[in-house]
Amino acid sequence: MVEETRNLIMNGSGSSSGGLYNKVKIRGEGTISNDFECKVFKAFGSCDIIGSAKAEVFDVFGESEVNGNIISNEVKVLGTICVNGTTFIKQTKVRGTIEVKRRFTGELVDVKGSISVQDDLEVERVIVSGAIEVQGLLNADYIDIGLRFGTSKVQDIGGEKITIKRKSNFIPFLKQEGLLDAETIEADDIYLEYTKANIVRGNQVKLGPGCEIGLVEYYEGYHSDKESKVKEKRKV
Repeated sequence: MVEETRNLIMNGSGSSSGGLYNKVKIRGEGTISNDFECKVFKAFGSCDIIGSAKAEVFDVFGESEVNGNIISNEVKVLGTICVNGTTFIKQTKVRGTIEVKRRFTGELVDVKGSISVQDDLEVERVIVSGAIEVQGLLNADYIDIGLRFGTSKVQDIGGEKITIKRKSNFIPFLKQEGLLDAETIEADDIYLEYTKANIVRGNQVKLGPGCEIGLVEYYEGYHSDKESKVKEKRKV
C-alpha cells in the first residue's frame, strides 16, 4: 500500500534512493537510484531512473531514462523517454519520442513523433503519426500508421484492421518521404500506401500508391493502385 503522506519533491538538482511514495515531482535534474512505486509521477526537465518504476500516472515533460521496467495505467510524454527494460502501460500518449529496449505491452499506444521497440509491441490499438520501428512483432486489433518522415521498419505486423498511409508534413520545406518496410503484414482488413513487404495476407487487401509487395494473398477482395508494384497475387 502506497503511503498517502509521503511525497518526493526535487527542485533544481537532487537524488533519491527510491521506495514507496504518494507523489513524485521532479523539476530540474533528478536521479532515482533504485526501484520505486507511486500514485503520480511527474518530471519536468531531466530524470534518470536507475531501477524500475510503477505508477498509476507517469508524466514526462522533457527527457527521462528508465534503466529498468515501467508498469503504469497511464503514461504521457511531451519530449523523450527511453526504457531499457520491458513496459506494461495501459494508455500511452507520446508527443515526441519513446524508445523501449525490450517488450512493450498494454492497451493503447498513441504517438505523434516516433516510437522504437527492440522487441515485440503487443497492444489493442496503435495510432502513430510520424515514424515507427519494431524489431519484433507489431500485434494489435487496430493499427493506424501515418508516415511523415524517413523509413519506418517493422519485422511483422498482425491485426484485425491495418491502415498505413503517408501523411502531409506541417513543415512546408520538408519532403514527404515517409515509407514503411516490413516482412509480413496480415489482417482481416488492410489498406497500404508507400509500403514495401514480402507478404501481405488478408480478407480485404487494398493497395494505394507507392507499394512494393512480393506476394499478396487475399480471401475476398483485392485492389491495387496503378502506382504500386505486386510480383504475385493469389486468391486463397
